Amino acid sequence: MRISRSNSNSRALMALTAIALTSIFVVAGCGDDEAENPMLPNDPGQAKLRVLHLSPDAPGVDVFLNSASTPVVSNLEFQSGTAYVLVDAGSYRIDIAAHGDAIDQAVLTVPSLALDADRSYTAVAYNSLFQIAPLALVDELEGLASDKIRVRAIHTAVGIGQVDIWNIPSSGAPSILYEDVDFSAVGPYFDLPAGAYTLGFDVNNDATPDVVFSLPALPGGTIANVFAVTDQSGTPFLLAQLQDGSVARIDVN
Repeated sequence: MRISRSNSNSRALMALTAIALTSIFVVAGCGDDEAENPMLPNDPGQAKLRVLHLSPDAPGVDVFLNSASTPVVSNLEFQSGTAYVLVDAGSYRIDIAAHGDAIDQAVLTVPSLALDADRSYTAVAYNSLFQIAPLALVDELEGLASDKIRVRAIHTAVGIGQVDIWNIPSSGAPSILYEDVDFSAVGPYFDLPAGAYTLGFDVNNDATPDVVFSLPALPGGTIANVFAVTDQSGTPFLLAQLQDGSVARIDVN
């Protein structure tokens, strides 16, 4: 097993913070004070947003917001992500292009991503480049006990079909966590006792794991998205995305 960890690309994080400066305010239903000053916008509240690149054969990408000519994330590489930044709640257009390309050469466009106030989101680009697709995940960060971890599985492994995911304990019988998980499916969260876990992936529905991954022991309070991914050569691995935006790659045992 090999586990490698990287922090969010600092350039990407600095660029992404520009979202807060380029947000579009919509003035509607103003109160008396706002009516006297039409330049004063309503406060729409704020959401948290981060970005993750999981398209194995795509180059580094630039991310454009609301049709701006300058990207807010620059040269985000495969297996890399950003930390959360605060953005004004509202609807956003997101365009993703190969690094250095103009917005009109975008390979992926999300015309309207709604971000609600006081919610946290992860925007993911996944699948092969010629079929690149978006996932918008709502991250549940509240209400976790200090001695628990919260994890969910997301199937973004190109070339791997429906899978069952098993929990394999150090002693006793394995138990199924997720059944018949399709490509691009997002599993529900599980709040589990803090510790290390071993996951088995059954790709042919015979109740026997075909690949096994050992997750490192995570401290209580950890919340992680665990993505099933394949790299450029088709080798499967897991990518755990933590609250701070850092990622840990977990290879097959």
